[in-house]
Amino acid sequence: MDIKRLRLMLPLLAGAGLLFIPLAGDFHIESAILASLAGCFWAGLRACGHSRQKSDFYSALTVAGYLYVGGLPLAVNALAGGCFSVHGLAFWLIYPLPSVFFGYAVGRLARKWGLWYRRTATTVILLIIGVGVLLVEFFNYPQLYFFNHVWGGWAGPIYDEAITVSGAAFFFRSMTGLWALLLWHIPSAGSDRLAVWIVGISAVGLGVGYTQLAETGIISPPSYIQAVLGGSLETEHFQLYYDREYYSDYEIRMLAREHEFYLERISDKLKLNPADFSHKIESYLYAHPWQKKRLVGAKFTSFVPVWLARDQLHIAKQQITGSLKHELVHVAAKQFGNALLNASWSIGLVEGLAVAVDGGSSPTTTVDQMVAAEKPYPGPEALRQALSPWGFYSGRSGVNYMTGGSFVQYLLDRYPAEHIKEAYRTGDVGDAYPQDWQLLVGGWHRHLDSVAVDSTDRRNARQLFSIPSLLEQRCPHVVSAFASAWDNYRYYRAAGDTAEALVALDRALVESDSLPSIQAEWSYRHLEAGEPGAVRRVASLKDTTLDLQLLYADAFALIGNREQARAHVEQARTIYASGPDTLRKEALDTRTGNRQWQIYRRLTYGRELPDSATFDKALYRTKIRAVRASVEQEEWASMMGYAEQLLEHPLRDDFFDDYLALIHHLCFQREDEAALEWIRKLSRTGLRDRHRQRLNREIDWHYFLKNRENFEKP
Repeated sequence: MDIKRLRLMLPLLAGAGLLFIPLAGDFHIESAILASLAGCFWAGLRACGHSRQKSDFYSALTVAGYLYVGGLPLAVNALAGGCFSVHGLAFWLIYPLPSVFFGYAVGRLARKWGLWYRRTATTVILLIIGVGVLLVEFFNYPQLYFFNHVWGGWAGPIYDEAITVSGAAFFFRSMTGLWALLLWHIPSAGSDRLAVWIVGISAVGLGVGYTQLAETGIISPPSYIQAVLGGSLETEHFQLYYDREYYSDYEIRMLAREHEFYLERISDKLKLNPADFSHKIESYLYAHPWQKKRLVGAKFTSFVPVWLARDQLHIAKQQITGSLKHELVHVAAKQFGNALLNASWSIGLVEGLAVAVDGGSSPTTTVDQMVAAEKPYPGPEALRQALSPWGFYSGRSGVNYMTGGSFVQYLLDRYPAEHIKEAYRTGDVGDAYPQDWQLLVGGWHRHLDSVAVDSTDRRNARQLFSIPSLLEQRCPHVVSAFASAWDNYRYYRAAGDTAEALVALDRALVESDSLPSIQAEWSYRHLEAGEPGAVRRVASLKDTTLDLQLLYADAFALIGNREQARAHVEQARTIYASGPDTLRKEALDTRTGNRQWQIYRRLTYGRELPDSATFDKALYRTKIRAVRASVEQEEWASMMGYAEQLLEHPLRDDFFDDYLALIHHLCFQREDEAALEWIRKLSRTGLRDRHRQRLNREIDWHYFLKNRENFEKP
């Protein structure tokens, strides 16, 4: 085999080898970063000893060519497997090529200036830029995305999966290109007028670019995020920054209290003193996940940058209810984290501690029940692996979060908190406890055997534990046209842009091939927006889903066509008869009588809250919807009246979340008697274990607010 063929075979073999490495074998950002990193150093070292037989430009282009040859197996595999992504191609176009010319320009400058040990100097310079700059940004800014001239950039948490090329990426890579032009032509600036112009224009372009780093999304200093959000509120232990256009005064005042409440409860559990926090904790409350993605690089992932000196948490409005306490555990745990990251070397302990103290994300199943419902339990070695960084991230997140949470909860309940703090700091549970690792795991297993589970717990566990990890997915970064359209719809809904949301929903409906659930969402949102005519035009008695028939009936009722509305109700009744369902029966009953139907339509599509007499006559399902609407509209007098009237009716498990939300607001409204009446009513019923835990949290919330000084009624 001649040397030319060998040179082509080596990158092809290297690319083929990457196919066996999870994520790195995808034709996407991970492999593009590897190509950029390798290409930058290779080109820089090649430039140091350049042969005069070839031009520098051709020599650098040759390096880039070999990189793209190495990428061919990845691209072919992506095309053959249906995993090809336009964004993956874009990363491969804008990452390796600028990095190669940047690295080559650094090495070429060292050669032109005749530096001694120029290969060493080039390597050190590229390491400083590739690693040093990353560390400076990492330990000074809260962002989870990074751009770098050597290796391209990282777009954010892999949990978000949908990693796309942003305008910021194109802007930064153009700056990399300007650096390459500047360094390339500096040696000729003294003798070549064109080189002078290129150096000057590049320098000006870079100067302008570096003044716009925050505005273009290259970096996110806290001061910039605070300016974008606009709102701020200070409490005893917190400094809240929030988007004032998306949070009402009531919402932000209640959130401020919730921050203090959760910090107090966490401190009690972990035996901490809130007074030990040297600075106020900065809480960044974003309007929605898409704003958070733009500003700090994380979309649906709430996070705490524990490595920063300042205590911070970053969370979007839609994620606050389920994530606030979890994230505050991470903040509190900085008090006993390791010296470098202020966290644990064991990522399983980091998340396990948060899950244990928070209680988990399931509304109906405890952390222990989740694990107990899915036998066999992990043994000592499997658990040790799950707590390690590689084991945690390579495994299924649902499994590792719940397993770690259950184990840490067991330790917290049976041993002093000082032991888990020591384990957290060192990352070694076995050395931090009086019992050895085998005995600790065995005790945990015996505890799980004593936990009672039912069919609901088994179903929840099976559903959570079956979600594949990112490494198990065939095309982890490929987003379907429907998923993209649906994401756009959710964004516009969160941003409050009804017109654009309906346009995006139209697109999602087309991409879903009129999937019934999407068609039902489309119909409901058009009715909500006051467009029953649009729904009437697509209505058909041939549709076979009950939800659609009921929405069609609503559309005709809203325009006064009672006969056609009744026809769709009768069709819905026929569909229901073939597969009875309790919740759907209530939806059907709502349309049975004109009075009930009118109450429902006015509430749902007209946002008209019923008066006391009307509320009393409404069906229970409609009553609950009225309570939700009163909270959403911040009509507290109506909510109080509804709360009093609802006390007269029996409780229902399927509306437990609504009862807790009602108690939560009653407590904050300082309607203590009404809140206690609801607490007593719920306490007298046979609650699930998880429901009991959540009710106890509301009881703690009540006493926290009652005992706080200077707390006035909102």
